Amino acid sequence: MIKLLDILEGTCGYNIDAKTGKKLNTPGGLKEADPKKGTGKKPKGSSRRLYTDENPSDTVSIKFKTKEDIVDTLNKDSFKSKSHARKSQIINLIHQRVRVAYSKSKDAEVKARLKRALDYVEKRKESSKAKTQRLNKIKETSNPQSGKAAPYGSGYAPVKNKKLEEDTLNEKCWPGYTKKGMKTMFGKKYPNCVKND
Repeated sequence: MIKLLDILEGTCGYNIDAKTGKKLNTPGGLKEADPKKGTGKKPKGSSRRLYTDENPSDTVSIKFKTKEDIVDTLNKDSFKSKSHARKSQIINLIHQRVRVAYSKSKDAEVKARLKRALDYVEKRKESSKAKTQRLNKIKETSNPQSGKAAPYGSGYAPVKNKKLEEDTLNEKCWPGYTKKGMKTMFGKKYPNCVKND
């Protein structure tokens, strides 16, 4: 039988820590505390913590009350310094939060303000998707053995083509000099220019 005092104190179904006298965070007596390091999941049986941050140094503080707040958030150095994948995650998060806030708002002014913000973040989300598709297409078509230069940041090491390297260093000699073969200096081949007799 549940005591009336327990119901009034809100401890019904919770275990009380004998040392501190405080109610444990989980109903039914599970004594699992919140983790010190984030796991990305709430502790089993916990009704309090929905998310724990895996990497706090990678966190970008966001505001999404107005379109201007979103523009300011996306113009922060802490946002711009992230990889494209992380930027896409942040834009998706802002989109989800603005979409929910817009759908739940009842005031006409608030709804209009959030609609402008939602339209802006949807455009940014679409441009982010387009960039992701472009990068994926480049990665698929770029073959590291083809001799073509891969785009910067594509993950492929540059391929050196020796024949191409010789052609670029095959310069003409100065007037009054003639080319007599090639010579190697500092690991590169240069034309051996000899003065005319």
